[in-house]
Parts: sequence; C-alpha cells; structure tokens
Amino acid sequence: MSELQLRRGIRFSAGIFLIAAGMQAMAHYQFYVADTLTDERRRAVIEAMKSYVLVPRLGTTMWTLHCMFSLSFAVLLILAGTAYWWMAKDMPAQKLRPLATASAWLCFAATLLMAGAYPVLHTVLILLLAGLGFSWSAWGGRVARDP
Repeated sequence: MSELQLRRGIRFSAGIFLIAAGMQAMAHYQFYVADTLTDERRRAVIEAMKSYVLVPRLGTTMWTLHCMFSLSFAVLLILAGTAYWWMAKDMPAQKLRPLATASAWLCFAATLLMAGAYPVLHTVLILLLAGLGFSWSAWGGRVARDP
C-alpha cells in the first residue's frame, strides 16, 4: 500500500467529518436559532422543554441542553476533521497506519452502537463513511495483488 493511499484515506474521513460539521451547523441554525417555526406541535414541544428546568441557578432547561448537544456535535466534528486532516498531512506514515486502524475500529464499533441504540441516520452514516475511509487507508493495499 502506498503512503499516498494511506494519507488519502485519512483525508477522506477528515473530509466526511468536516462536511458533516457544516451540515450539522446549518441544521442547528435552522432548527434551534432561526425563529421561523410555524408548526404548532413543534412549538408546544419546545415550550415544554423550556419549562423543564434542570439547573435552576443557571437557568438551564431541557431545551438549552438539547441545543448545546446539537452545537457540540458540530464543534466536535470540526475538531475531529481538522485534527485528522493535519495528521494526514504531517504525521509520519508508520504512525498513521495504527491511527487509521484504531480509528476504523472505533468508527465501526460506534456505528453499530448508534445503529442499535439511537438509530439516527445521519450520525450512523457519518460514522460508517469515516470508518470506511479509515479502513481503506489502513488495510486497502494489504491484500496480495496478482501481477
């Protein structure tokens, strides 16, 4: 397997994280920040979440917690994508392969966990695609090829 393939696979996974971060940030703005909701049922759910106070001293409600997790997901995707992109660019190849292998296993395990416990399609696809990129990077050229 070439070093170029190794680096491309990790960059692919980093790109998946960065694209997903942009999509999550846009969805966060659309659903949590922009006040264009017209659906009465949706407004009722939001009001119910705002009325459930978790930390009275800080004014933290179920709604603010929900919004925080949405934004945190986008931020963590940005951090992961940026970190992997830089590692693919600067890290020596002999250290990249174990990183790609561990990342592939982690992404695949997380894919199974999310698909079973909380089957939200976009999260499962993000983890699956990133795992495929990492696995292609780590194991893609390991199979003996016929001349």
